[in-house]
Amino acid sequence: FVREIRYAIRALSRSPGFTAAAVVALALGIGGSSAIFSVLENVVLKPLPVPEPNRLMRLYEVFPGDKNDSWSTLDYLDMAKENAGFESVVSIRPMRVSMTGRSGPLTLPAAKVNSTFFATVKVNPALGRGLASDEDLEGGPHSVVIADNLWRREFGTDPRILGQSVTLDGRVYTIVGVMPPGFTLPILKGAEALIPFAYSKEDLQNRGMHGYHALGRLKPGVMLGQANADLDLKGRLIASRLPQHVGMTMRAVPLLGDIVGPVKPVLEALLGAVIMVLLIACANVASMLLARGAARQRELAIRAALGSGRARIVRQLLTEAVLLALGGGALGVLLAAWGVDALVAVAPKTIPRLDEVRLDGAVVGFALAISLVSGVIAGVMPAIHATHTDLVDALKNGAAGATARGRLRAALVVTEVALALVLVIGAGLMIRTLTRLLDVPTGMADPAHVLVADVDLPADKYMKDEEILAFQRRLLPRLAALPGVKSAALVSAIPLSNGPQAVLGFSISGEPAPVPGSEPEAEIIWSTPGYLSAVGIPLLRGRDLTAADSEKAPKAVLVNEAFSRKYLGGRDPIGRHILQMQNDKDDREIVGVIGDVHTQALDRAPEPLMVVPNAQWTVRWMRATVRTASPRPIDLAPLVRTEVMAIDKDQPVTNPRTLEQIVADSVGQRRFQMFLLTLFGSVALLLAALGIYGVMAYSVAQRSREIGIRMALGAQSSQVLRMVVSGGLRLAVLGVGIGVVGAIAVTQALKAALYQVSATDPITFVAVSALLIGVAALASWAPARRAAKVDPMVPLRAE
Repeated sequence: FVREIRYAIRALSRSPGFTAAAVVALALGIGGSSAIFSVLENVVLKPLPVPEPNRLMRLYEVFPGDKNDSWSTLDYLDMAKENAGFESVVSIRPMRVSMTGRSGPLTLPAAKVNSTFFATVKVNPALGRGLASDEDLEGGPHSVVIADNLWRREFGTDPRILGQSVTLDGRVYTIVGVMPPGFTLPILKGAEALIPFAYSKEDLQNRGMHGYHALGRLKPGVMLGQANADLDLKGRLIASRLPQHVGMTMRAVPLLGDIVGPVKPVLEALLGAVIMVLLIACANVASMLLARGAARQRELAIRAALGSGRARIVRQLLTEAVLLALGGGALGVLLAAWGVDALVAVAPKTIPRLDEVRLDGAVVGFALAISLVSGVIAGVMPAIHATHTDLVDALKNGAAGATARGRLRAALVVTEVALALVLVIGAGLMIRTLTRLLDVPTGMADPAHVLVADVDLPADKYMKDEEILAFQRRLLPRLAALPGVKSAALVSAIPLSNGPQAVLGFSISGEPAPVPGSEPEAEIIWSTPGYLSAVGIPLLRGRDLTAADSEKAPKAVLVNEAFSRKYLGGRDPIGRHILQMQNDKDDREIVGVIGDVHTQALDRAPEPLMVVPNAQWTVRWMRATVRTASPRPIDLAPLVRTEVMAIDKDQPVTNPRTLEQIVADSVGQRRFQMFLLTLFGSVALLLAALGIYGVMAYSVAQRSREIGIRMALGAQSSQVLRMVVSGGLRLAVLGVGIGVVGAIAVTQALKAALYQVSATDPITFVAVSALLIGVAALASWAPARRAAKVDPMVPLRAE
């Protein structure tokens, strides 16, 4: 075996050009496969970093029509009592808090949790303790457990951290624990501070406002089906006592599957695509090995004549192929290390666990495995074929078996073209999908001129509505006075920003009373005057919200056209009243109708929307929205921060971005798929073109005597040119025919990601087929020109 490896190294070193080409071709496939596998392994396959992660479940409260999947406080507490299937449950509410008193105002991701959090996830602080049960209710100690990275970044790993105070959202907390390094759960949204819920009396009466996640840890020996049966029974009991909960159910699903479920098919599809590229590379290398085998026929025949058996020769040739693949694997791992960083950089932030993606031992093992497999795939056919040659003919001349080798290489090229067609069609479908999505009217005018920044006021510092409104009324004139600003507003949510959605039930004056459990619902946005002009939403009828819509004025609300269509049959809603809105004590008159805007996704029809004046129903989480004359509104972000700090030096301004960026990010996952499929398709197209070029160049070299005779007998250069090009086109057309059949089957996996484009879109199929045939013609052109310039006397004299 060692002798064979030494011989293989000597043989490959004598052909450095061939060796380099084969290694690079395989490295492209192996590196791409390893990079995608790295994301798949860390995001989907790797268990969550908690003990017995398969027992950790996500708990859902679901109303008819899947209207809610999060919990209200009382529903969670009712579920948590005497739970038969779970040994521990916890409620979680991700949030952002302002930390002050150290290096200036700093916004941190945080989460409110119950004291049962640590028993549920089975992870205790590495330093100090967790939260205590007396901290679950208002009036208990104000304690906080911080993340290890916050301890290192802001406190310099001070071992005396326990007992120190930190100000979060204006309230002083005592640090009682530090979590272990690297601990994270995607449901925490990167929380660096775990804060007790400290339920108030109002919280303990909350049935209508949903927005809390819940986790549960199954009891030992309890199966998921048993736990769900218990949850279902408990949900029925709660619903039987509450008319507004008619039809409500509860269920549990494995946490990991719940987190990665939406992105798993995407990553699996991309891994399948890059494996196609690897197969194309293997076919290319196999074709190169066949050509190399033709040049070595005399050498192999001499080895056989001197006593080497067929198995020995096959093993030697396979050894060379595997060495090439290992070289490609080594280079591929280097490419993967770069590729993983590039993937994380371009991947949408909606993909969970991206911060955990890295090149680890599992990925290197995967690269080694596919290198060995690739070497065998690329080398087995050429190796076996090399031993099926007539020994006498091979010793007389090195051209034995040329016809059979040509047929095998042609079959490999057909395979390459078919696989390339599937990949390029997938890329084409995603390009058409993204184009269609970006052509969808968002409902907002000129988003490139709008700056958005988060200004969330801390609850403990701004407890009263008057304090919140005073801050906002001081800030708005300052923002409007900034250079180049056309309009400014503060709004609770920006369309397409992938933030939390507030949906409330209500009834409408003059309409039949809704059946309990099936009340009309609409998304609600709280806003200051100026929201429509700042974001660019048209007012269609009635009036806009103004400063006159103050605390003491009659309660007003704007609705969109989707609201009117769905709940009023298209009738004019102006003057109607919205009644009995959850958590809103007053009836509200509809004073204006605004244009429809896509709030959640461009591929979802606009949903009913209400806009209420923040002065009449006050919230403290707001987005400063500024429309500017400048094409670079992001340049105003430092000025916005300065104006905010001029009012409150401890108030942070976070996440500045443009509305155009928000719209682009809303299609980030599809853009990610399109980018990678286009990249893989381009590589596949290049490899297929090289394969066709190699086959036609080899064919011309093998048929030089025939071509010389044809030209000696009167064939014109144009006829020879046409003959060679048509040979390449026949291979391409056959590959396209097979690839179309494969693409019809494979692209069904992309159905969920497509928008207004069929998985068998004829325009894409025809265009990509024509592209492949055109590439084949170009790849055949150079060998054809070489053949057309053959001097007929040269091959004839050589014979």
